Amino acid sequence: MKRRNAVLAILLLVVAVAYFAFHQTGYAFTEKEALRSAGVYNGLTKAYEQPFGSDVIVMMSNGSQSRVQIVHNKFGFLHKPGTSVEMAALDGQSSVRYAWFSTGASGKDGKREIVFAAESSDAAIRKVIISNDRLNAPKDSAEVKKNASVYVELDVAKQYGIVVEELEAQEIGSFVVRGADADGRIVTGT
Repeated sequence: MKRRNAVLAILLLVVAVAYFAFHQTGYAFTEKEALRSAGVYNGLTKAYEQPFGSDVIVMMSNGSQSRVQIVHNKFGFLHKPGTSVEMAALDGQSSVRYAWFSTGASGKDGKREIVFAAESSDAAIRKVIISNDRLNAPKDSAEVKKNASVYVELDVAKQYGIVVEELEAQEIGSFVVRGADADGRIVTGT
């Protein structure tokens, strides 16, 4: 009887610790559970994912709305939702969406890791270019690259693209987003 009570007490302790560890800290056993626990994905399904160190960056979409989410992995079997942002439509081109955000981690030399994500359902747009130039109406990506200190080119030929760059703090923000064709000619954006 005492042995049975001891086993039950240990079992209850394990259940209580598991409950606290997973429900209170936000960890889940699967990536799908972690995404569901984030609570912002009603009607969205995973459209694309890209590894990011031991973590993964996930793009979720329902055709008219898209989000980008980092899912942190711990010990290879615990998953926790991290930063999540809504993707914005490119001015004048609702078929192109983009987002950028900090991973929250500092890289080498105090630089910040920034995630750039884009999607395009327009067959004419094969690249999404994110830069900090001040050009009014550039003709191609080479001109943008020459005039920008931050230049990120996302290949969206297969609809989705994600790039992580390390940037100095003063370079973050005031980004200009443009869509380009396969040859780098600017199709849309300012």
